[in-house]
Amino acid sequence: MIKSKKDLKRYLNEDLKEYPSKNLFLLWLKGSESLLIVSFMIFLRHYEYYYNVKSKSIIHIFKKQVWRFLYRHAQLKYSFYVGVNVAGPGFKLIHPGFRHLMKVGSIGKNCTVLPMVLIGKKKPNTNSKITIGDNCYISTGVTLLTPLKIGNNVTIGAGAVVTKDVPDNCTVAGIPAKVITVNK
Repeated sequence: MIKSKKDLKRYLNEDLKEYPSKNLFLLWLKGSESLLIVSFMIFLRHYEYYYNVKSKSIIHIFKKQVWRFLYRHAQLKYSFYVGVNVAGPGFKLIHPGFRHLMKVGSIGKNCTVLPMVLIGKKKPNTNSKITIGDNCYISTGVTLLTPLKIGNNVTIGAGAVVTKDVPDNCTVAGIPAKVITVNK
């Protein structure tokens, strides 16, 4: 959770370390596809900072609302629905495209999520959550149905529908998803 400017800088450095340019203006001039992802991550992390740091100052409240507006605008425009305080440092969104990770629970550090990933509920009107471990790779078109716990170092194959807990260090695929290999 981002609770200081130092945390904010660390999270952004981890999230954006694979992008050679983090300057939004230069990315815009180049017409770069990464502009969408870089801007969304900057908006998300700044809003998380102002959301978590409780202050009654007018300046803080104003900045919080500005970052909230930019974050919500980017969510709606780019279809990146990632909730506040959900993703750990090193969170990677590869390619623009729909993702719905709003009220997940938690996503560990260094996780990669490709487009068309959806988190849903097995039963309506439940408050169940999903916990995703560290160093996970979630491929295109994956559906995760709560309640669910995904271990560390897990790869989920494209189009998989995950309905049961996934142990550490494995690859799952299929509908419903099954363990197909165990990684060492």
